[in-house]
Amino acid sequence: MSLDFLRPSVPAERIVEVDIVRGFALFGVLLVNMYGFGADSIAWNAPSDRLAYTTTHFLFDSKSWTLFSMLFGFGFALQLMRATARGLPFLATYLRRLAVLFVFGAAHTLLYDGDILILYAELGLGLLFLHRLPTRWLLVLAVGLLLIFPFGHLLTPDRDAEIGIAIETVADARITLELQSQTHVYTQGSLAEVAAYNATAILATPFDEFNWADSGLAAFAMFLLGYVLGRSGIMNNIPEKITSIARVRNWGLGIGLTAMTAELALTASSGYAVYRPSSAAPMVILAGDLLFAFGTVALALGYAAMLVLAAQTPKGRKLLAPLAGVGRMALTVYLTQTLIFTSLFYGYGLDMAYRVGPVTVSIWAVAIFVGQVLACRWWLRRYRFGPAEWLWRCLSYLKWQRLRHAR
Repeated sequence: MSLDFLRPSVPAERIVEVDIVRGFALFGVLLVNMYGFGADSIAWNAPSDRLAYTTTHFLFDSKSWTLFSMLFGFGFALQLMRATARGLPFLATYLRRLAVLFVFGAAHTLLYDGDILILYAELGLGLLFLHRLPTRWLLVLAVGLLLIFPFGHLLTPDRDAEIGIAIETVADARITLELQSQTHVYTQGSLAEVAAYNATAILATPFDEFNWADSGLAAFAMFLLGYVLGRSGIMNNIPEKITSIARVRNWGLGIGLTAMTAELALTASSGYAVYRPSSAAPMVILAGDLLFAFGTVALALGYAAMLVLAAQTPKGRKLLAPLAGVGRMALTVYLTQTLIFTSLFYGYGLDMAYRVGPVTVSIWAVAIFVGQVLACRWWLRRYRFGPAEWLWRCLSYLKWQRLRHAR
């Protein structure tokens, strides 16, 4: 049998609005990942640094990977529906896609232990077992998974002590950053030593750290939500669904921004902190965790709907077109982001980890992303897929994919 039907969607079949949302999410992923090399420390307490950190936390922290995870589930729905509509096999191709994604993630993890590709490859298997469930049950399961973090945190009050974290003063945090800059393998190790240090993360399970906001369980909840949205056909004929999408935008942004404002107020007034040890009372911590978990989801949905609606006007579509190019090359962009920022931060590069604060990191992230936007534009004028996407497709569909545009 010919394998011609086992081909990926060509550029003309892609949903531009989905690529725009994916491109937007990738900027947030880059920004938040770069903050993880010391810029998220309370040591940076100058007003400009606090403003930069607060803005990043408020608008992007967890929202970006939440969007990215929704899009994974959405993509699964599209792939499944296309295969079903054509009466074609799906399982073998999908499993190969996950296997190749896992290999990409394993290689990426050796450079950066914040990789998400391995988790996606593992959790992607779960969609196969649950995709036939009714929408109502999928949504109930998603909500239940989201509740595990706040209630799991409430029931494990020694969570922070278990991993050796204590509430720090600004002076303590500065000492910690100085020690990390002088002793951490990222600043002192060779490429081989960094890879050896990160290798243990390859075998991490999706259920690790269930009582943290960015657990694999929360990511799978977003897979389910994205799958439900994809299965609903909401993006099939956007002009006919403008009212529904506008409702998602208004409610999502309204609830999300309100929840994040309330979470920020708790942080300022009670000692609550979602990713740091909290000095607040248990019920205050629970309230803050609930606000963060569900506010993040609402805001991510609001962002997606806002971008989709903006892309329906000629001016908006033109303005957002650069994000669509990034979204078409999402895997390549994600991997090259790591190559760039690790070269900035690691000791075998410019050795800036734990030495720069929120303002500097934010400026660097914007500059890197602008460079990636321009690079994607140049590449896509010449080629049909990004290099990583091309390899992924060749291996997943067991067929050599034409890379250059036809002449």
